[in-house]
This record gives sequence, C-alpha cells and structure tokens, in this order.
Amino acid sequence: MRKNLSLLLVCVLCFNTITGCGKNKNSDVDGSGIKMYLTVSKSDTFKTSLVNAARAEAEKLGSQIVTEDAGGVLETQVSQIKTAAKEGYDVILCNPVDTDTALELEALADGIPIVFYNSCPDDNRLKADKYIYVGSNEGDAGQYQAEYILDNSQDKNEINIVVLQGEKEHSATEERTSSLLETLNKSDKTVNVVFKDIADWDQEKAKNLFKVFLTTGQPYDFVANNNDSMALGVLDVYAENNINPSDAPVLGVDATVDGCAAVKDGRMAFTVYQPAKEQGESVIKAAIALARGESINNIEGATEDNKYIYVPFEKVTADNVNNYQ
Repeated sequence: MRKNLSLLLVCVLCFNTITGCGKNKNSDVDGSGIKMYLTVSKSDTFKTSLVNAARAEAEKLGSQIVTEDAGGVLETQVSQIKTAAKEGYDVILCNPVDTDTALELEALADGIPIVFYNSCPDDNRLKADKYIYVGSNEGDAGQYQAEYILDNSQDKNEINIVVLQGEKEHSATEERTSSLLETLNKSDKTVNVVFKDIADWDQEKAKNLFKVFLTTGQPYDFVANNNDSMALGVLDVYAENNINPSDAPVLGVDATVDGCAAVKDGRMAFTVYQPAKEQGESVIKAAIALARGESINNIEGATEDNKYIYVPFEKVTADNVNNYQ
C-alpha cells in the first residue's frame, strides 16, 4: 500500500513538472479587488463592441469597472481623468479624444497607470509598463487595402482612387491613410487620389461627401474608406444612383456586422477585421498587470519594449466573410 502511494506521488510530481504546475500565460489572470476607470472618446459601432468586451472580461476576472463616454469633448475627458485620480482607481483605460493631450492626461492621473486604446499617442508619450497602448497595427489595415487594389488592377497602368478618412485627431486616420498611399505609390502604377476628405468615421458624412465628389464628374476606380461605416455611406450613394459596386469597388476597415453583411451580399468588395473583442480582452489583461505593478511582457502581442500590445488585423473578402459573422 505504501509502495503504491509513493508511486502515485511520484506520478503527480512528474505531471506537475511537465505541465509547469500551472495554467497558460493568460488563463491564470486574477483581477479581483482591482478598480478600473474606462473613458471612451466618443462611442461608435466599433468602440462600443470593444468597450462591451472589456467590461465583460473585467467582470469575468473579478475586477470592478466604470465606463464613461466623453462625447468627443476633451474637457469632459479631462474631468473624467481627474475623477478617476480623486476616487483612487487602480488603473485608467483611456481612448483619448486627442492623442496630443496624452502627457496632460498622464499628469492628471497622478501616478495611476494608463492603458491607452484604439487611438495611439506618440511613442515618446508612452512608458514601459506604466503608460502603454493596446490596439492593432493601423498601418497594416491601409497596406491590406492597397494590396487588394493592386491585386485587382493588374490590367491598369493608372489607378484613380477616392479616400474617405476618419477623425482628424485619430491616430488610425493618419496611419491607415499613409500606409494605403505609400503601398500604392511603391507599385509600378500611376496613382491619382482624385478626392480625399474627412468623414469622421460617420456613415451620413461619408454619404454627403461622396455626393459632392460625384458632382465633379472625375473618373474613379476604387473608394478606400478608413472604416466600414464610411464605406456604407458610399454604398448608400451607389444605391441611390444605380452605380454598380463591381465597377468601382468599395473598401472598408473593421469588419463590423453591417460591413460583413455588405461584403457577403457583394456590395462591399473588401474590409479588414479589427478584433474588437480580442482588443477589449487585452486591454483588461494589461490593466490588471499594470494595476498590480507587473510587466505586460507575458501578455500575447506585447512588444519587446513593453509599451505596446498588438492584436493582428485580418483580411476579409467574400471568400472568408462567413468566418467573421
């Protein structure tokens, strides 16, 4: 009997050694007792999905979380950060109204660590394991759009494109647009941007701007939008004017529910999946690490400098859109 018991203990010890006596690097996260304050610059379809995923993850891991919407007003967000500092929250999750104010927001936080998300401050405003950013590499989204355009322009020497951009102060607007144009201009094609304007991620604004563009009578081959909502605004104009989407394909970013539906029914040619759920979950895992004074280096997607956590974008076409609905 004693011999059998000893053998059993040896087996258990061996098993624990093999398995590391624990769970994988993300499954053992414990957020109990941590108070989080989340501020979003201004709610839209994508940000709402991200915030909902963050809230669910925080609650699952035992953390308390308060979420507030700044409504696009910087003064409101400043007041929210002051409230978080005054009430002694352990960590702040901030989608900045204006990334240029990151240093001010950090000062107002009064030593509380901040996880920036969705809109990224300049690198020199971030600090390893203290003021970090969680999101996707925005340049990839623009590059993927350009690759789609080039793959579908092999018979053209010259390409005319319309570009509708997101909010002027948003980091994704600059990075998605610059990467799109840089990738196109590296090709052997002549690329003409026949129209480019700010539509603030908004479907109705994009619709109105595209109507203005049509009055110019300029030829165009593709319409590249910084997000799906703006792409849907363009498609509204297509429908009103009986424009065939296959004649000038429309591209988006985010792979929202409505965006994927438009890809599936053939109206939108291409979008890029931005993983709102996964970003929201990573925001919370990072927040817990910072609140406990720990490093983010064990969180999937963390960069070597411990200032960023990147969740990859993915290309979405009619061939694979069912995977994202």
